[in-house]
Amino acid sequence: MSSQLLILLGAGAISALFVFLIIRKADRLGLVQAPVARSTHVRPTPTGGGVGIVAGALAAGLLLPGGEALSLTLLLLGFVIALTGLIDDWRPLSARVRLPVQAIAVGTAIWMVGATRIFAPDGGLFLATIGVLLLLVAGVWWINLFNFMDGIDGIASQQAILMMVSAMLASGLAAPDATGTWIWWMMGAVAVASFGFLLFNWPPARIFMGDAGSTFLGFILFASALVTMTNGWLSLPQWLLFAALFASDATVTLLVRILRGENPAEAHRSHAYQRLSRRFGGARPVTVTALLLNALVLLPIVLLVPSGWTAWALTVLVYAVLVLVILWAGAGLADQEKASFATYRRLLLAKRR
Repeated sequence: MSSQLLILLGAGAISALFVFLIIRKADRLGLVQAPVARSTHVRPTPTGGGVGIVAGALAAGLLLPGGEALSLTLLLLGFVIALTGLIDDWRPLSARVRLPVQAIAVGTAIWMVGATRIFAPDGGLFLATIGVLLLLVAGVWWINLFNFMDGIDGIASQQAILMMVSAMLASGLAAPDATGTWIWWMMGAVAVASFGFLLFNWPPARIFMGDAGSTFLGFILFASALVTMTNGWLSLPQWLLFAALFASDATVTLLVRILRGENPAEAHRSHAYQRLSRRFGGARPVTVTALLLNALVLLPIVLLVPSGWTAWALTVLVYAVLVLVILWAGAGLADQEKASFATYRRLLLAKRR
């Protein structure tokens, strides 16, 4: 265990070092993000700091004991996702390029993990096919969702840290043997590498994560969910609760924007967390609140009710409450629009016509 802990510390140090160097060399690297109308920052700020997370996590993944074909494949897929995101940070790529790369990576991970057993434990072809399609859509959506939610200082890195640490704790309690596996320590490496980045990204941020980091984290989180659910350590409701803050905000915002007739792929700043950050004077109150909700509300629920119908009922209840809060915050609406039942009702009626 001492060697694993040293590797995790190394992941954090590598991440922080890379982030520090990118801040110093951002101008030469062409990784400075100038503020535009939809931005939450007001001065040019270095971006691409997520490369530090990728470097630290990949280095740890290669060094951690217990690595095998599956482990190396997941690392390679994560690298491809991160590289695509880094290119997108330099020169924006169209969805026609990004989405196929993500779909191939997600599909390969599903196949390598054997995740169809989540839906079809007896190997039924029909259920297995439906399961693969659902997982493929969910994986691609989660990667992009995580990228969308990286819009204010500290929020994406705290989410990754809390999700990974929560998954480690819950899986370790449910299946003590899990703590000796590569994926368990890899989740820790990603959490520590994300913390190395968060030191520079905590509001007010000195650097932003960029697509390289956010898409990499989205993929590794999804892959971790596949492995832990396939092994029976964690359940689907548990992972849905870990992801609840991001999944609910991004999904509700997308649906509202579609109702408004807006282009879903167009950049915007109408997520609930973005509107709340402007309402409360900055990113810090929102990021701290998200961290506390993840640690003090969602994690205890997961630990108290890990599986079964009660877990599903609590998951539905949590999402219902979050959706109401997100609509109250005005998700998907323009800055000048007031969030109210009447506003959303008009959108629904206009869509029906």
